[in-house]
Order: sequence, then C-alpha cells, then structure tokens
Amino acid sequence: MSGLIIGLTGGIGSGKSAVSDWFAMQGIDVVDADVIAHAITAKGNPVLDELKEAFGDWVIDSDGNYNRAAMRDHILKHPAAITALNAITHPHIQARIKDALEKSTAAYCVLSVPLLVEGMAKSPNLAELCDRILVVDVPESIQIHRATKRDQIKLSHHQDPTAYVKTIIAKQATRQQRLAVADDVVVNGGTLDELYVQLERLHESYLAMVKC
Repeated sequence: MSGLIIGLTGGIGSGKSAVSDWFAMQGIDVVDADVIAHAITAKGNPVLDELKEAFGDWVIDSDGNYNRAAMRDHILKHPAAITALNAITHPHIQARIKDALEKSTAAYCVLSVPLLVEGMAKSPNLAELCDRILVVDVPESIQIHRATKRDQIKLSHHQDPTAYVKTIIAKQATRQQRLAVADDVVVNGGTLDELYVQLERLHESYLAMVKC
C-alpha cells in the first residue's frame, strides 16, 4: 500500500480528470471512485438487480445497461432517493477502493472522489482513508461553462442545460465548504499549462512527504 493517500475532489466541471490524468502520467496510482461506480453498475453486474428491486425496472434500459441519466433525474426530483441508492452502491464501491489502495505500490496514491466533502458527515467515509485532501477550485461560472460543453449530449434532453447544471451544483458542497477542508488547493480557471505548474509543485511536495 502507498505510504500517502491524497483525496482529490472538486465540483462538477472543475477539471478533476485533468488533474488525475496528470498524476497518472507521473506514475502515481489513481483510484477513481467514479470509474469504480461505473464498473459495479456495468451490464450484468448483480448490483443492477439490487437497484432494480429498490427503484423499479426503469433503472435498466432496453439494452440491459444502467440508466444513469434517469437515476440522476430521479434524484434531482426526489432527493431522499440518494439515501437508498448509496445504501446499495457505497459498500461495493468502498470495498473496491480499499482493495485498490491496498494493492498500490506507487510512491503515493490519489483517490479521486467527486463527492468526498459531501460524505464527510457520515462514518465510515472515504475521507477517513486520506492523509491529505486536494481540492480543484474554479468559479461557478467556469463550472457551468465546462459542464454544459462537456455533457452537451447527455444534457440535450433538458430544455435549459445551464439551469440543469446549476441544479447539480446546488446539490453539491459549496466552494467554501470544499476549501474549508482542503489541505491543498489548485486553481483550475486557466490553461492546462498553468494547472500543470501547480501540480508539479504539489507532486514534489508529496514525494518529499513520503521520503520523510
């Protein structure tokens, strides 16, 4: 297991993927909660049967795949549904995350969790696995621009994609809440080169921590 675990988080459209991709290119192991969440809800996975029993046939589309967009819409309309969803998926996700962290042999490991801060009020939570929390910080205007541009196909069935993204942002931790728990912050409102300069400094800092 790596000697240092960095919890990476940020709101929708903040650029977490660009950050985690950079760390991966440096040979750092990245454990991505979103990737694992997709894996456990892949076609044919028993977790889909649990979701179908809890929510109904609509959670699986005609091709047998998890209807993620429909679930997202359902939760926005029925916020209490997130509790039932998490009760089913989180134990599977956490088990896979812990297994991946245990197997890591890199100098340190990045655990990417979009809703890391939102889950901190509960125990156990993924933040408890982290030695430091790295927040990717951007203004809300940039979040909206990036999310609507990146997800334009997924959002095409919504008459007002901007309003839809704002609704998602409102459901997430605020910028202030993320910054309040951050050990490290990178500002991703500019170019990739500007982001990479910040990440290089952090990378050297993390390597130094491991050596100590």
